[in-house]
Amino acid sequence: MSEAALQRIESGLADARAALLLGDLETLHARLVATLDALAEVTAAGLVPRQQRTEAPWDATRALQLVWELLARFHAADCHVFPYAGTLLGLERDGRLLAGDKDADLAVWLEDFALAGRLLQQWGLQRATDVPPFANMATYVEPRTGCSVDLFGLYRNAVAQRTEGGAWLYGKPPSHQRLLLLPWLELVERETPAGKAWWPAPAQALLEAFYGDWRTPDPEWDTLMSNRAVHEINLSWWCWALQRLAQCWLTGDLAKTRRLLEQIAGRAGEQSLLARWREALA
Repeated sequence: MSEAALQRIESGLADARAALLLGDLETLHARLVATLDALAEVTAAGLVPRQQRTEAPWDATRALQLVWELLARFHAADCHVFPYAGTLLGLERDGRLLAGDKDADLAVWLEDFALAGRLLQQWGLQRATDVPPFANMATYVEPRTGCSVDLFGLYRNAVAQRTEGGAWLYGKPPSHQRLLLLPWLELVERETPAGKAWWPAPAQALLEAFYGDWRTPDPEWDTLMSNRAVHEINLSWWCWALQRLAQCWLTGDLAKTRRLLEQIAGRAGEQSLLARWREALA
């Protein structure tokens, strides 16, 4: 039975990835649940499933240099791109990118999202094709070093006096949208090692919206699942949470997987599917 479950894990992961790239969240959710059920079956049989993963190349020193260079070039081009999410956290708290980060996060006002993407490509970065068809988020890779940049388009809601971010799938229902409700932001100029750059103000308010106590490092914090600014626990949130759970389970670290499962239950409430996976991880 465990051999059949292992095959279901492999096929489930492949199907889930295909659904993700299409933005088909119903299928993605179903395939992730099936994959996690198979992982639970294998674990209950006494096996520890592990997936060999090849880490993408990441040079932290070059990545930080690239961030400063890009921010300065965007400022010179009058394109209002600024550090965001984990990159803003690392620069504000530690003066560098976060340890363990594998990409840089930049944001831009939604009206300049397409312009920012064109500029990145003019500067030699290539747009990644292995990401979902989001309307306001794209990944760009520097071919020489493999450093990647996630670019997010943010909407300024003047009526509500707030900024709205996340990852949006146009043409899909609200259940498919990852919507972040953030404080109203202005941009100010800041001197950086590469020259002037745009910076969100107040940066502390943005970080508090994401992380709460952002000054205290939390190694268990997950950018997709733990974000305090998420508007609602919907199908989109569940897909990202279950994807993270499957990825963690496949590292073979069952203790960390149990902690992640409890975080999911704490955020979304107890669910029968969580109970059956918890039993396998006990």
